[in-house]
Amino acid sequence: MRPGYIALIFWGLSAFAVFGILKSLRTGVATSVFTYREDQNPGTFMMIILGRMFVIVFAIAETLHAFGLTGDPIAALRSIMPFHQ
Repeated sequence: MRPGYIALIFWGLSAFAVFGILKSLRTGVATSVFTYREDQNPGTFMMIILGRMFVIVFAIAETLHAFGLTGDPIAALRSIMPFHQ
């Protein structure tokens, strides 16, 4: 697949994540499979926000890899997993 298409796919994914983060912070409600309110369960609310932030950072890393500016982020993640062989 051409690098431009890979970058476009991951930037679209990160755009949805940014929209979700802004919506959750504005309303105080984060939804994944369940709905979590900031005032009732702040720890889980922040974990959902952090998960979405990870998606944004990963999309940036994949985009840079698509254009040949960095190494493969998937290979880097696989190498730090304890069950990697």
